[in-house]
Amino acid sequence: MAHIYWELKEIPQPEGSHINRSDGRVFVFLSGDSPVRKSRRKVIGRATSETMMHPNDTFKYLFPNLWNEHYGPDKLPEHILHVGLYALTLGIGYETGLYPILQNAYGPLHANILMDYGIYSILEQSDVSMHFPDRMAQRVIFSKDCVSDSWLSDFFQNRITGNDNAAFRSQWLDACKKRGVTKAWISIDGSNNNCDALACDLAEKGHSKSRKNTNVVSYMYAVNAEDGRPITYTVSNGGKVDSKAFQKMAALLASHGIETEGVILDRAFCTHDVFHLLDRLGYPYVVMLQSNTFGHTQMVAEHSETIRWRVPYAVGEKGLFGLSKKKQIFRQHPEEAFVNLFFDASNGSQRALSLLGKVMKATREIRADIQRGKAPVVPPSLAKYITLNGEGHGITVEHDYGLWQKDMDLKGYSSIASSEDFGPQEVDRVYHLRDASETQYSILKSQLGYDVTRVHSTPGIQNKFCACFIAAIIRSEIMNACKALGYATNQMIREVDRIELLLLPNGTYTAIHDESARAKELLSLYDIVPSDFDSIATDVNNRLSSSMNSQVRVKPSHEKREPRKRGRPPKAKADAPTKTKRKPGRPKGSVKKAKPAKQEGVAKRKPGRPKGSKNKPKADA
Repeated sequence: MAHIYWELKEIPQPEGSHINRSDGRVFVFLSGDSPVRKSRRKVIGRATSETMMHPNDTFKYLFPNLWNEHYGPDKLPEHILHVGLYALTLGIGYETGLYPILQNAYGPLHANILMDYGIYSILEQSDVSMHFPDRMAQRVIFSKDCVSDSWLSDFFQNRITGNDNAAFRSQWLDACKKRGVTKAWISIDGSNNNCDALACDLAEKGHSKSRKNTNVVSYMYAVNAEDGRPITYTVSNGGKVDSKAFQKMAALLASHGIETEGVILDRAFCTHDVFHLLDRLGYPYVVMLQSNTFGHTQMVAEHSETIRWRVPYAVGEKGLFGLSKKKQIFRQHPEEAFVNLFFDASNGSQRALSLLGKVMKATREIRADIQRGKAPVVPPSLAKYITLNGEGHGITVEHDYGLWQKDMDLKGYSSIASSEDFGPQEVDRVYHLRDASETQYSILKSQLGYDVTRVHSTPGIQNKFCACFIAAIIRSEIMNACKALGYATNQMIREVDRIELLLLPNGTYTAIHDESARAKELLSLYDIVPSDFDSIATDVNNRLSSSMNSQVRVKPSHEKREPRKRGRPPKAKADAPTKTKRKPGRPKGSVKKAKPAKQEGVAKRKPGRPKGSKNKPKADA
């Protein structure tokens, strides 16, 4: 039997219905004028009296007009819709050109879904689609309706093609070039995501970041190092080495004429193949060397004591010392580059103290175990420094002081290879531009939830990374704007999201203008002003009331205003000319007035009332 709506109010039994006296079920005959014995009964609810009943799902299906008459439509509008992030994302979409590019590459329906999914990823800090309907139901979205998680799964699996993604990536690269990316250093980084997918060409064994024995998928992002804006991305099979994956990235950048000032890479790219490719492409580069690279070990052996706490080699004011020499990078290959050896006094001291403390603590615990008669265990990471000799209570603890001292002395040293002789100070400045890409990777993994790939097909994984890239573009814009204003990004995301539309008794939405001053300041950077929320409310009302609606969302048009500066505005000047303030002293050219001459024989009156004088009598009232 279908679900009975005992939780809803009782309603009159429909005309032509009957009551089963044995169990109180209300039913109707479906065979029209056929004899009762040949007619098919359909139960539509339970009777509560001779005329009233509680309906079930069958009643809802057979009598939709009566259902709406008594209970109204099933899908009632939300009492409150959060509108702030939609408005901010709309402004970012038109300011950067992202939204028109998505419209061209994917069409209006799919472009709106991708924009909505970007908002969802930023809010939820996750890529799990299961929570999408609940999270977005109370928000103004780009799509006409809020889709289900099963619809989203089908969307990522089947509704986007590789050609769509390629078109988007190509148009976004062109937009980046127009914005002047050719004049900036490009920071490229990569990672491996854990992936449980089995029927996927991309998932295979590789170098897992989590160190688990699981399949991984590799991806790589190029970021404008000056401002952290994402430029492009690639997705590869998990077993592909970075040098080969980097070739695809380099080809993408070169195909759009992006002649960068240089490429910044971390130590994961420190292979001969990558250096050879960079030289062949003519890219200037700054690459962090691994500690076992031939060029780094040679520089440490020859110049570690030269720069250690030596003032002539100081770089900046924070205890960094550096020296640059042209050296062979790899032992097996003759190519040379400028190797910049750095000694970070602060970092080196902390790491040396940490190593000292670990060895001393482990030694103390081992000796305590020996005293208690417990079998001592040397931590694997410290086995090269600590050795146990003997048996039972006669076990002795010995240290390799030479190796221990050597490793402590090496703490704080690092080397960065550069294609040109920039000098240690410039190399340090350029490499620290990587902070932009590191921030982006932190956003991708912790703020957008893309540390694990949860879809299970090759197209699904590729399309999910494209959605992640779009979300990263939106969030990087918010982050840069908040940084310029001196605000915390996540706090401002929550604050902007609080802006609401309220449902009125007549079924229409109106904007509640309780925006904070900080939210107004952030929105104004993308040409969104408080009156735009009234226009968005009108658009939402039209979507609900009219069957003819465009899927392309248009930013409210108005004359763009410059964001108001902080502090009290300057006093407005009057139209009429104001009298100039007189300067101190006598005006130039004026004649000094002569004082009246003193009368002879008249004494100067002293201050106060003359002695012996009386007050004058008051006049009569």
